[in-house]
Amino acid sequence: MSWHPCYTTSFEAHAYVVKGYLEQFGVPCLIEGSPFGVGHLMFGALGEVRLLVREDFLHVARGLIDGREKQAGRPLRLIRGRRR
Repeated sequence: MSWHPCYTTSFEAHAYVVKGYLEQFGVPCLIEGSPFGVGHLMFGALGEVRLLVREDFLHVARGLIDGREKQAGRPLRLIRGRRR
């Protein structure tokens, strides 16, 4: 099984919040990368933290994130991974 990014942020703690949200619905997740920078200052892709899900759960994970955003009335994420 291959893993694909479904969510990207510059803040590691935010990635863990989204990971916990997806895992409560049974979506297996991995966090890849860690921010590199000083304080809140990040340097491009070096400050990127990606949330990965298995290929067979990618559609479910994106649906859950989109649904949560609509329910909250504001974006759940800071930066969104690219859709393929």
